[in-house]
Amino acid sequence: MNLFDKIIPIFHIDDEMKKIIEEIERKLNIIEINDRQKRKYMISKAKVRSVHSSLAIEANSLSLFDVENISENKQVIGKKDEVQEVKNAIEVYNHINEYDYKSEKDLLEVHELMMKYFDEDNGSYRNHGEGVKKNNEIIYMAPEAILVPTLMKSLFDYINDSGLNTIILSAIFHYYFVSIHPFSDGNGRLARFWVSLMLINYNKKFEFIPVEEEIYLKQDEYYSSIAKCHNNGNVNVFIKFLINIINSSLDKIIINSNFTLNDIQNKIIELITNNNRITQNEIANIIGVNVRTIKRNFKILIDNSIVERIGSDKTGYWQILK
Repeated sequence: MNLFDKIIPIFHIDDEMKKIIEEIERKLNIIEINDRQKRKYMISKAKVRSVHSSLAIEANSLSLFDVENISENKQVIGKKDEVQEVKNAIEVYNHINEYDYKSEKDLLEVHELMMKYFDEDNGSYRNHGEGVKKNNEIIYMAPEAILVPTLMKSLFDYINDSGLNTIILSAIFHYYFVSIHPFSDGNGRLARFWVSLMLINYNKKFEFIPVEEEIYLKQDEYYSSIAKCHNNGNVNVFIKFLINIINSSLDKIIINSNFTLNDIQNKIIELITNNNRITQNEIANIIGVNVRTIKRNFKILIDNSIVERIGSDKTGYWQILK
């Protein structure tokens, strides 16, 4: 990968990638959510899940329910900085349709909102060196600060002119964006937001598909795929990773769109997503209903192949089926 002064993406779309893209297109075509209220509900839930997952990757400890309560302007108990991170991200995601993924100006504006109250240089490219650490060891050095404006302009020129399928383009943008590492902080969460922005521009059905959540569930593979691209000098591994993530995210939406979950069942799914070893008694306490009601709703979810129990009642865990 040459990051001296111009972004020239190196990648190859093989037959396996083409088949995954075809599968994504097929699934997008069969998703139909015509009920206006259900659509609105799913979009609202998707934003909460996206915000929670993207910030959890950055070690924000607030739960999915905390994020949901913050989105509804309810008080939560948590670290002040973490609560502010959630508020900033919710504000940005609530206005996602107002941004142009081809606009560098919009990217700077989103960063300013995403990092509001955190950095003095939010909304501006960094003026110092940056590296990525693991176990206090630098594993990647980003390009020198003096090169960042030129590299970012080059990346946006490519995004505007390439003519590639937007799904593929979103993976290319994400990888080269985090490689440039243009900001002092917030690069990862902004890269994931920009992927969602690009996907929604490609197909509005992505509004209720929280791709960030699937990345969060597979974050070790997420980071390793980026590292492999650094070593390989091309974007192939990350493209394959991201399109597989998108594909599996669609599976969950298809289940949800073909079977109408009630509020309790939606809460159960959210709690399992956050902690797959949670007990039915714990779920009952959190939701505020009796255990019989939870057991009855679990039976419906299991009978409709939405969740299943893996292992014993004491040592097993819940799995959301695809």
